[in-house]
Amino acid sequence: MLSGRDRDLAQFEILVDRAQRGLTSRSIVFTGLRGVGKTVLLNELAATARARGWIVAQVEVEHTSVDEFARSISRQFTQAARRRRGWLDKTKSHAIDALRTLAAFNVTVQPDGAFTFGLNVEPGRADSGALQGDLPDLAEALAEAANEDGVGVVLFIDEMQELDEIQMSAVCRACHRAGQQQLPFYVVGAGLPNLAAALADAESYAERLFEYREIDRLSDPAAREALVTPAAQAGATIDGDAATFILDESRGYPYFIQQFGKSTWDAAVNDDTITFDDAVLGVAEGQALLDVGLYRSRWERATPTERAMLGAIAVDGEGPAAIGEVASRLGKSTTAISPARAQLISKGIIYAPERGQIAFTVPGMADYVRRLDNDA
Repeated sequence: MLSGRDRDLAQFEILVDRAQRGLTSRSIVFTGLRGVGKTVLLNELAATARARGWIVAQVEVEHTSVDEFARSISRQFTQAARRRRGWLDKTKSHAIDALRTLAAFNVTVQPDGAFTFGLNVEPGRADSGALQGDLPDLAEALAEAANEDGVGVVLFIDEMQELDEIQMSAVCRACHRAGQQQLPFYVVGAGLPNLAAALADAESYAERLFEYREIDRLSDPAAREALVTPAAQAGATIDGDAATFILDESRGYPYFIQQFGKSTWDAAVNDDTITFDDAVLGVAEGQALLDVGLYRSRWERATPTERAMLGAIAVDGEGPAAIGEVASRLGKSTTAISPARAQLISKGIIYAPERGQIAFTVPGMADYVRRLDNDA
């Protein structure tokens, strides 16, 4: 079990159980800042789906083109279909149709490396080259075959906010088609807090397709469990003061708990008992590693103009910051800072939680930027 995520894990189990009883549910979208454990959660849910015999595809989006997104889906579903020996026997009508549809999709999106399952590709389904039409066709065909086997199909999409409007529209249309026909095709996505708004911009009915679940920092008990339990399983004890210090510094963010816990373990003089002094050294080392690996890479991707804007945003700490206030600090109009704002959003460094606001996507980024200003 993932500490503090029991309800999210249970919700997916409910979706799977309902689907296998012939009942439909909405797809699921997890939203939250970076470092809250969305990717780990998606991996766990994908493992659960595979263990239940479902057809699973996992795609991570990173500034990908429409073609590359489609190719990733193609590769993932092809691998899943090849593992389904009953389909390759081609004894069931829906399985044959699913493989032919997948083969047509493969040929369309990656003609040089398509896997056709030894079938003649028949034109007319998932072969138009338009993802908004082809993905719903593919979802329908795969779900019909999966339903015949008493299972379902699920497409996991990490960094889902990186999809462009066409890709988001295609995902929504696939879910909509499956829902209309009561077929077990689902999307489980994860992305930044602005993902729900982006999906609604792509298709106005998106809010009816997805259950949006916010993934935030862990509660105090869950954070303590995430820190102490792995150490105990390795035969070590973290004394109370040390654990409290690490948890205070991590602020409940799973990524920070993991980093500070590891660096404290590495700094410990006695592997059996981790003390407060070990924790102080470990957190300092962990923060230095976060500065290099998590924050600096984002800072270095920003232009001088964009860095000035980041400094103006950091004045408000974790934020969000009002765009008007940021512009005022820079001595510019809101229109003048719009290009830098758009570029920083495109680079995934900031996002717009609400109209007229901006905030950092990574917890602690404001503190890092302020420390840079102090050192300058």
